[in-house]
Amino acid sequence: MAVPAPTPDPDDRAESDQVRGLVVEAVHAAAELLAHPAVAARWDEPSALEGMTVGALCAHLVRAAGATLAYLDRTDPAARPDGALLTPVTYFHAAIASPIHDQIKQVSATESTLGPADTAAKCAAIANDMRRRFADEPAGRLVAALGGRMLTLDDFCRTRMIEVLLHLDDVAASIDVPRPPTDPAGPAIVIDILIGIARDQRGDWDVIHGLGRTERLQRPLFPVL
Repeated sequence: MAVPAPTPDPDDRAESDQVRGLVVEAVHAAAELLAHPAVAARWDEPSALEGMTVGALCAHLVRAAGATLAYLDRTDPAARPDGALLTPVTYFHAAIASPIHDQIKQVSATESTLGPADTAAKCAAIANDMRRRFADEPAGRLVAALGGRMLTLDDFCRTRMIEVLLHLDDVAASIDVPRPPTDPAGPAIVIDILIGIARDQRGDWDVIHGLGRTERLQRPLFPVL
């Protein structure tokens, strides 16, 4: 049985605008970094991520960003979930368990054949399309991801902050240039989600020990992805 859509709070629009704006900013920063001459020079060289070339890493970043628009296009605005909505934390659990997770490196390598210039241009176009599309979507807009499971567009944008900002850092490390500056509110969202994943995986006291009493931690707490 479908559950009702979440009822928007009067403050939701402002929060939506902030979250969506952070994603747009991050994707724009990624597009500028992907256009850096060092990216093209090292396109076929190994990246900071094991098993991925610089080109494959860039292609993966662009695909992760573009998923937002793809899910918007595929989801009927009137669609409602059959159960509880995914959160950013439960989304990543579902994503890791998804069959596509094992194919990421292969898909990214294939999509890197587009080349550095076109990949950077595609990233910039996604950022521009995001800005335009987000302005037209209500705060309570839902999207279907991962086999049709639903979450709010804003929560999906929060998952994109992890994908885009982490891979932005990966690309910068791969080509030995400084990471482009972005709004500090973006990394704060990433930290909140990663801590949430750690709490879900290991429990609150392991997280407390990992952050404040490492001598009591029985096994490594991080990374969680």
